[in-house]
Amino acid sequence: MNRRAASFILGLALALLVGGAVWWFLASRGGSRVPGAGPAAVGGPTEKVVFNLYFAADGGSLRGEPRELDVTEAPKDRIRKILAALLAGPKQPGLYPLFPKDVAVGSVQLGQDGTAYVDLRSQEQPDPPASGSTEEMQRVYGIVNSIVLNVPQASRVVLLWNGFQRESFSGHLDMSRPLAPDRTLIAP
Repeated sequence: MNRRAASFILGLALALLVGGAVWWFLASRGGSRVPGAGPAAVGGPTEKVVFNLYFAADGGSLRGEPRELDVTEAPKDRIRKILAALLAGPKQPGLYPLFPKDVAVGSVQLGQDGTAYVDLRSQEQPDPPASGSTEEMQRVYGIVNSIVLNVPQASRVVLLWNGFQRESFSGHLDMSRPLAPDRTLIAP
């Protein structure tokens, strides 16, 4: 291969890499760029639906809390609203928030294979909050179970923190792959 062809291939590869990085950056920022194209405009009319949200409970378990949310039929809108309600915290006594108050929902994507990509964001914490193994499992599976057990189109979840997938949130749980729900953590 001559230098000219090699330079062309290298330039093309670099252009694809930069284009992919720009796309990822824009997608991870979340939100709509088109006025009036929010979740309701994209997914149609809203309706009130009761979802079972899973919060941390005593004994290292998760306990469901029924919560009525105003959602569209769009699975991404439902996932986003479920996450926002989880991050707002529980309303019932004996349940505990999964994350500190400064954590917010970033982008939400849903692949055709049923994998939901969820970006949790915190301007104050570049890394996920430190925790023990029990709290890490409650945080992660509170989200995974709440999404997969309420949104039929989602079968597993990849959690991102500030736009990046981590091997673990606190060093106890392997998050390098999509996670399926764990019903054994749910208190009866």
